Amino acid sequence: MSEQLTVLFEQLRGNQPPTPFLTPDQIRRRGRQRNHRQAIAAGSAVLAVAGLGAGWAIAGTASEPPPPATPLSPPPSPSASPSPADLGRPPSVAASRLLRPEDFPVGGVRASELEDGVREWPWVSVVGGCPEYRPADYPTVTNRHDARGLRYAAAEWDAWEIVESYPDAVANMADVRKAIATCPAYTYPGGVDIEQTVVAERFAGDDALLVRLRRGASIDYMVAVRVGPLVATVMYSDGPESAARDLAPVVASRLRP
Repeated sequence: MSEQLTVLFEQLRGNQPPTPFLTPDQIRRRGRQRNHRQAIAAGSAVLAVAGLGAGWAIAGTASEPPPPATPLSPPPSPSASPSPADLGRPPSVAASRLLRPEDFPVGGVRASELEDGVREWPWVSVVGGCPEYRPADYPTVTNRHDARGLRYAAAEWDAWEIVESYPDAVANMADVRKAIATCPAYTYPGGVDIEQTVVAERFAGDDALLVRLRRGASIDYMVAVRVGPLVATVMYSDGPESAARDLAPVVASRLRP
């Protein structure tokens, strides 16, 4: 269902949080805005053909030397650097790229599919209530090629992971950092203070972020890891911070082919 990210946050720790990061109405509205995702633009390369052959105009008698050769076409101009679309289609997200229950330091973890797939960018669940958040400021999100998610639960502990595939995953990580910098702290409608702080960077995979989320008195952690065109985001309930940090290299190992 389109409210699934809100529901997941509401189910953490087995009780109702002070307020969801994003209301169901907001998710449905933003979901409609994103349903018209742009198709990944396929750039076309201009092929310059030169040197296919050379012709000579033979004039005069056999005793006369032939005139200089004339090329059939001008030499090719230097080619431009390939665009991201020229680099190839990003891969689909295989189930093997996600974490497994045994990857967590918590015992008795059970994994289940996220209902109705994954429709929203994971960070919408964090910044969706921020007054400065505007979807148009994050252009890589509409170019997302594929996504897959799992929920993990054990007793009173909960987590979820979403792995996404992008034609330009480097730029997507830049969008994640922009979302954090744009909304480092704000008051959610209803009076709950939201604060997100980057506590570690570039410590796993090709790039990584460890973000501490404070909602009133509650503290959770978000771990974002990029390996090639894949970006994984893990919401780790309650912490501790060291456990969330130690999970990042495991996430990176799962993302590698």
